This record gives sequence, structure tokens and C-alpha cells, in this order.
Amino acid sequence: MTLDTDNTLLVEDRPDFVNIVAHIAPDKMSARFTLTPVTGRPGVLTTHHLKVALEDAGVVRGIDAAALKGVVADYSKSIRGIPETVPVAHGVPAAAEGVGALRVLVKYVTLPDEVRALFNCKCAFDAVALAPKFQRVDKGTVIARRAEGTPSLIGYDIFGSPLEPPHVEIIGAGDTIIERRNVYIASHTFTAAVTGVVYTDTDGMPCVFPLDFNGAVLVHVSQDLMSVELTATPPGERGTMPSLQIIHTMLKEHGVVYGVDPDALELFMDRIKGEMADREICIVAQGTPPIKGEDGRVEFCFNTDPSPAPNIAEDGSADYKNINIVNLVTTGTVLAKLYPAQKGTPGKNVLGNTVAAFDGLPARLPVGANTAIPNDDQNALIAVTDGIASYDGTSVNVSAGYVISGDVDFKTGNIKYDNSIMINGDVKSGFDVECGGDLQVKGIIEDCKVTVKGNILCKFGFVGNGKGTITADGNVNLGFMKNQTVVAGGNVNIAKEAINCNITATKSISVYGHPLSVAGGTLSSNGSITVRTVGNISGVKTTLQINPEPELIAEMDKIKAAISQNEDNAKKLETMIKSMPPAEQVRNKEHVRKLKNTIIAIKQQIAALEGKGRLLNITMNKFENAFIRIDRCAYPGTTVKFGNMNMALSDTLQGGKTIRVINQEIRVYSDRPIRPAKPKDE
Repeated sequence: MTLDTDNTLLVEDRPDFVNIVAHIAPDKMSARFTLTPVTGRPGVLTTHHLKVALEDAGVVRGIDAAALKGVVADYSKSIRGIPETVPVAHGVPAAAEGVGALRVLVKYVTLPDEVRALFNCKCAFDAVALAPKFQRVDKGTVIARRAEGTPSLIGYDIFGSPLEPPHVEIIGAGDTIIERRNVYIASHTFTAAVTGVVYTDTDGMPCVFPLDFNGAVLVHVSQDLMSVELTATPPGERGTMPSLQIIHTMLKEHGVVYGVDPDALELFMDRIKGEMADREICIVAQGTPPIKGEDGRVEFCFNTDPSPAPNIAEDGSADYKNINIVNLVTTGTVLAKLYPAQKGTPGKNVLGNTVAAFDGLPARLPVGANTAIPNDDQNALIAVTDGIASYDGTSVNVSAGYVISGDVDFKTGNIKYDNSIMINGDVKSGFDVECGGDLQVKGIIEDCKVTVKGNILCKFGFVGNGKGTITADGNVNLGFMKNQTVVAGGNVNIAKEAINCNITATKSISVYGHPLSVAGGTLSSNGSITVRTVGNISGVKTTLQINPEPELIAEMDKIKAAISQNEDNAKKLETMIKSMPPAEQVRNKEHVRKLKNTIIAIKQQIAALEGKGRLLNITMNKFENAFIRIDRCAYPGTTVKFGNMNMALSDTLQGGKTIRVINQEIRVYSDRPIRPAKPKDE
């Protein structure tokens, strides 16, 4: 470089063959050139020219000699110059203090979903699902440390001006102790300020969520204040359970002062001291419930069951010897006793308060015709006349009765009486009995016709040569039966066997015979049939039949009758048309047309009735509540029927079986006997 005498740069240091313009970056941290050749002035560009241009621009630091050489080389190859060069000077940026690495020293929760779940916990038990992810930290525990960082450095721009390093705030740096989210931070050490669980915040800093690691016991007083339940949740890491004294205090705070069970509390304490399940629940206090007073009741002094089961002996045999359905009474006979309602006993709840009790509901004596309550005993009902006592479900009545001391035979003739009858002997063959009430026969009934509006009890049997019939609107109860026919509007109960008999009952048939029950004949019921043994080893033909409900049968009969009537009417009209000569049919063609339309309408009615009949037939064959019960066995020769469905037994069916219709199919099930044995009366 050539200097003037005043130490300034000479003119040749600034070339005239090229315009050199230095561009300084806004942050003064770099510089570039624009080189534009001057037309007609040749010359050679050197790095000296570029340095002079930088000096003119004030750039004194960070000049890149290599970059200058590159610019010179690029210019020598260029004809039009260089619109913008690479940076030829660089400043030195200031360096902030480096932050040391943070190391968490305990297990902690870090995933956002887990942190949110943690925030919904009140105790360690609530966080049991997260427990493998964290560990308990107590107050004063060092949970994290930060390593020492790098020092800060001053920088310079290309003009040589110094640049101060940026300030970086490092939490906890220096001697100051700060508390941030339950963590004390000082000298790069992070210490728990509370007992809890460590988690990292969105900025990566360790925080402590307060969490109770002790087990909890909650007191639950029932809504009716009659019981107290303790619920315990297990403790977390190094946690403890409340003491018995604390639990007593908790009970008192809830007002529990009565019914606390020390044994239950002791059991509860033993359970929560050991290895607990997820929850331990124990009822530790119970109040004394109030006791409702016993309701008043009426005790009848005579048999009120119109269909009594026979007495069953230990050997399985049955009889009606000590059972009556016609009850003879005299004036003053006690018919019923009244037991007054009792006062209720108050209780006490766990808060020690009295709980009122309901008194029993009063009953009343069922006073009816010819009965009264005597003045000297308001709890008794007596007969005020001689007669027969009966109970109709509402009141006890004493009505006139007819007692025959011996047999019904040639001495008495046929018997017809509007009320109940008691016969202390037999009903001999050839004699009829018509009874408007209940009939009780102490002996046997032979080949005769017996008609009863109420119920009948024959303590011995109904036997003969097949000429006898019993028809009762109510129940029929017999000791045994042979070769006869019974039709009952209610139940039929036979204590021993029924041999070659035809029995029809609207409700149920039960034959208690042991070992022989039913052999030969047909037993037909709308409800159920229960027998011990059916048939015999000789294969006698015996039928057990369940019929559809009488109302359904009556409806089907109406439909069949209507179909038959319509068919007759249609045939008559068709015959009428056929009998008319062709000429007359032509003359009376309007009349003939009406007759044919009537026939069409009748046939449409027949089709509708037939459709209704098909639907009714499906209903009739459902038999949802009907069954046949075989207690011991049923021999081959036995046929079981449900409506139009049959099942003939070709092998012996062992007992303990119930036969039903399921989905239009007869099925046999093994189960317990439906009919329990009745103990013999003393």
C-alpha cells in the first residue's frame, strides 16, 4: 500500500476500473460486496482493493481472507461483475451461560394423560393404577439435581464493538432458595417441599403433587340410620392405617353412640392391619329395629278346607278317617277364637334415637248366620243354634243340616235335601242322594247316583259294578274308588287307589295310594294330575288326560256349531237354485244372483270361523300351567294326553317325573315330588 505524506491511502488503493460497494447486515454481524466493472477501464482486482473497501466501510474485525480471495477469483472470471458476494466478514456472537443437564433422582410421572389422572387422586389408593410409575417422596427428599453449566462469552460485531451475552435465568442458580410447585430449588438442587409424587411439568421441571399415602377409613351411616359401615382403603408406600382410637373418634363425630359391635371393630382392625384387599368393608354398628306388633288372627275350631288332603302315615298310606268337611255343632259350640293384635316394640337407631313401631292390625270374628259373640267372651264366636258350621271365606254360618245316623237304604229311601248332609253309615246300591250343600259319608258309597252342589267327603270308598256316579259342583274327597265315575267342578282327592275308574275334574286330581294308585280307566283334568303309580305289570290300559280350559272348549264348540249351521244354510240355498228350472232361473235371474251372493257371503263367514278356530286350537294346546306328576312309576299300557297330543308308554317310566307340554311337544322332566307329605293328625 502506498501512503501520502499524511499517512492516508493513495489514490491507486481505490481502483477506478470497478465500483466496490460494501453491504453491512442490519445486525452488524456480516458484510458482503457488490462489484460492478467500469466500462473501458481495464484493471486487475486484488484482495488489497477489497480490504480498502472494507476499511472505508468501517469493518475492522472478522475479515475472512479466504473469502476475499474467492471474490477476486470469481471477479476475474466475470464479465458483468458480481451483484452479491458471499459474506467476507463475520462478527463473533456473544455466548450465554450454558444450562447444565437436569437429572431426576426418583421415579416420576411424565406423560400428560398420567399427570391429569394423578391430579384427580386424593390418596395413594386412588392412584393405584399409576403406582408402578412413581415412588413416594417425603418433605426434604432431594428429587433432582442440575449439573454445572458453561460460562458466558462476550462477542464482537464487524465494527469491533463488544456484544454483551444474553441473560439466561436459571431457576435456583446462586444462593437464593425459591419454592416452585411444592419444590425447593437452590444451588441446582431440587428438594420436595411436601410428601407426594414427582411429576414433570410442560417445561420439563420436576414438581411434587401432594398425596396422602396413609390408608383411609370412611364412615357410612345408612339412610335409615340403622347401621354403620366402615370402608377402608389400603395405604400406599410406607403409609399407615388409622388406630382404633381414631376410628372411635370418627364414629362419635358422625353421632354414632348406639349399637357399636366391639367384636366387629376388632375384626375390622385385624383385617386392615394385615395385607388388605382393594377395599375392606365391615358393618360395625347396628340399631335395634322396631318389631311390628303381631296382627290379630282368627283360629277356626272346625275344618274349613273344602278339599283336604288325607292323613299320610309313616308307611306312605293315606286315609280320611279323622277328617271332616261337614261339621255338626250344637248351640253354644265355639266356632272360632279371636287373638287380639299386639302392640309393636320400639327400636333404636345408631344415633341413639327411638324408632317407633307399628302395632299389629286388628282382626275381627267372621260373624255370620246363626252365630254370635257372647257378652262374657268378646274373643269367641259361638253357634246360636244346632246345625252344620261352614266358612265361605268371609263369614262363619250355621245352617240347618240333615244327619242320617245309619245307612241310606230301604229304611230311608232316596235322599234329597237343600243343605248339607251327614251320613254316618253307607249309601247302598240303587239309592240316590241329592245334596244342596256339602255331603259327608262315614262309610262307603255303592252303585248309586250322588249329586252334590257343594263338596263331598266319603271317608271309605266308592265301589260297585260301574253303575255309580258322583257329580259335585265342588271338590270330591274319597278314601278309595273302584269301577265308578266321578265328575267334579273342583278338585278330586283319593286317599288310596282308583281301579278301573273314570274321573273328571275341572281343577286337579290327586291319588295318594301306596303302593297302588291308578290302574285302568281314564283320569281327565283341566289343571293337573298327581299319582304315585299308574297301571300294572299286566299292561292294563290307563289314560291320564289333560283337557283344555272349559271356557276354551265352550268357545270351540260355539265355533264348530256356527260353522255347521252356516254349511247347512249354504247347502239349502245351493239346493234351492239347482231345483229351479232353467227358464225360471232366467225369469228370476236377479233373485238367483242374490241367492248366489248370499252363498258366497256364508262361505266367507265359514272361512273366517275356521281361521278363528285354528288360532283357538293353538291356544287350547299350550297347557302352560298344566302338568302330570308320576311319583313312583308308570307301567306300559299307560297313555298320557294333552288335548290332541298323545304319548303312549312302551317301557316303565320310573317315578320322580313331571310331564308337561313345551313348544307343542310332550316332555318328561325329572324333579322333586310336587306334593309334600302331610303329617298325620294327632
